[in-house]
Amino acid sequence: MPDHFTQLLEWRRNELAVRGLAKLPPEFYSATSTYLAELRRSYEAELRENPSGRKGDISRQTYQRAIQVARDIVEGRAQKVLGAAFQASIGGSRDLVNALPEERAMFDQLLSVLLEHRRTSAAYIEPTPGPAPTSITHSPEVPPVPPATSPSPRAPAPMPTARSRPTLVYVRVLKDSRPVEVGSQTVDLRADDLLSLPPETAKLLAEAKVVELLESSSLRPVT
Repeated sequence: MPDHFTQLLEWRRNELAVRGLAKLPPEFYSATSTYLAELRRSYEAELRENPSGRKGDISRQTYQRAIQVARDIVEGRAQKVLGAAFQASIGGSRDLVNALPEERAMFDQLLSVLLEHRRTSAAYIEPTPGPAPTSITHSPEVPPVPPATSPSPRAPAPMPTARSRPTLVYVRVLKDSRPVEVGSQTVDLRADDLLSLPPETAKLLAEAKVVELLESSSLRPVT
């Protein structure tokens, strides 16, 4: 059986390949949360034991990649559920094939909110019965003209939410140490240097007494 990270990559590939919801195991949300929590505990323990060790850094990078893949799956499926709820609110089907229980609950809540909004804030777009028919006599030369119909207004499709860029933490190196890898870069640790690091890396190095955290600094960080 493939490991959970490999499964996440496969599930994301399947999700991007279809317009509707791709099929996922019923325990996707709980199993993914458990896997990511265990992976985080593992790399944090390894970095505490050896802050500049290669193994701990590889585990941290694996965790960050797994987080991104899982986010892509969840946000992609949420956008599909949102679109399906809107279509259902204007008379479309309420079937949601391959929806997990968490997603079905979200769909029902979204549909309820959309319908309530139409009833209370925009009742004029709901269909209303027309006037009672009356008897009209037409000239034999002029055929009756059917009443014109106008299409119902459609709301624009939801726009994807922009993700905020990750923040960095400024630290001062307390003592010379082995280089550490930050993303795709290798950073030397020399006493009195200022560095900008991801929060989790900065926290672990501070706990190991390799660096001290800085609240703010006007100096440019050394990279």
